Amino acid sequence: MDINKKPCWLDDQEEIQYLLALFLDGLDRISADERKRPLGITLTIKKFPSLFHGGLESDTQWGLIKNLCYDYGLFSICPCAKRDPYEPEYVGARLIINADSEAILRSWLNRPRKDLPLIEWQMAVDKVAVQFSGETKQLRTYRLNIGDRSCEEILNGFIKISCYLDIPVTLRQLSAACFFGLSKFLDGRERLVYSLYPELTLLPRPLVVNIYLPKEVGGVLFIENQDSYTCAINGVPTGVEELALIYSSGFKGSASRVRCRDGALLHLHGDGALKWRDVFESWWFAESVCDWPVYFGGDLDFSGMMILRSIRERFGQIEAWPLGYQKMLKCLESGQGHRLDEAKKQDQTDPGITGSMFADEVLLPAIRQREVFIDQELVV
Repeated sequence: MDINKKPCWLDDQEEIQYLLALFLDGLDRISADERKRPLGITLTIKKFPSLFHGGLESDTQWGLIKNLCYDYGLFSICPCAKRDPYEPEYVGARLIINADSEAILRSWLNRPRKDLPLIEWQMAVDKVAVQFSGETKQLRTYRLNIGDRSCEEILNGFIKISCYLDIPVTLRQLSAACFFGLSKFLDGRERLVYSLYPELTLLPRPLVVNIYLPKEVGGVLFIENQDSYTCAINGVPTGVEELALIYSSGFKGSASRVRCRDGALLHLHGDGALKWRDVFESWWFAESVCDWPVYFGGDLDFSGMMILRSIRERFGQIEAWPLGYQKMLKCLESGQGHRLDEAKKQDQTDPGITGSMFADEVLLPAIRQREVFIDQELVV
C-alpha cells in the first residue's frame, strides 16, 4: 500500500477529514520544529460527537482512525489511563502525530504550509467580519494560504459564499465557485464554512456505487475489494454468473446515506443493466422487496467481518458468501494466510457477532483459533 496515496474512502468521511484538518490547524499555528513536544489531539465527545454516538457509525469511524494509525502511520494512539474498562477504547484516547506525517496530510487535504504571519491574517479577517452572518472565531485561529494569493483574495472567496445561500451546491462545487476553481480547498473545512454562514445548506455528496447486472439476476453479491470485483465481472470465480455484483469499496456500502436517492448514485452496467435497472434501483432504495439471496464476499479477517455486520445494518439479511469463503477456509486449513502482525492487522476489532450464521459459527471461530487472516484476492 502506498501510504502517500489518499485512502479512497476519505472524501466520504467528513469527520475524519475534520480530525486531520485539526492536526494541520495546530501545525499552522506552531510548526513542528518550534514545538517542544509532538502535536496531539484528544478524542472527546465535544470535538467528535459522531464518534461517541455508539453503534455502526462509531465502530466505522474508530476503525478508520485505527487504519490511519496502523496502516498509514500518520499518528500513534495513546489510550486514556483513566478510561473505565467498560468504555470504548477511543474514549479519551490521544492521537499523537508522527514527525513525517505533515507532508502527507497537506497533500491529502490540499493544505500547503502557511507562510503568512498570523497577526496579518487576523487583521484582514477583522476588517471583513461584518460581512459574515455567523462568527469568525474559527476563521481567525489559523492562517489559510493558496499559493501566493493575498489575505484579501482568500477572504473574498469566503465572502462570495454568501451568494450561494439559496443555491443548491455541494461543498466541492462551492469551493470551486468561490476559490479560483479549486474544488478541494474546502475539504475538511465544512465546519468552518457553517460557522461563518449558519443558514447555509449544502447538498450531500452522493456516494458513487459501481454495480454490474448480468442478463439474469438470481442474487446479489457485495464485493469488498476492487480486483475481486473486476475478476467477478469476467466470471471468476465460477458461481457469480447470475449474481448482481456490487463493489462495496470497504465500508462504503454501510454509509448511512447509501440507500437514499439523494445520497447514492448507482452506476449500473452489464448486459442486464437496461432490463433490471428499475427493479434493482427500487430494491436498493428500499422502495420494494425482492426475494434475491444477498451475500457479502470480502477478506477473511476481522475487518471484513465488521464490514459484513455493517452492511447488514443497511440491507438486512445478508450472508457471508459460502462459495468464496469456503475456498478461503481451505486455504486457511492448508496453512496459507498471514499472521496478524505481518499485515499490521493486530489492532483490527473483532466484531463479535455479525448476524450471519455462516460467519458467526464457522468463519469467525476459524480465524480466532488460528489468528491467521486471508485477503480476498487469493481466491480466483
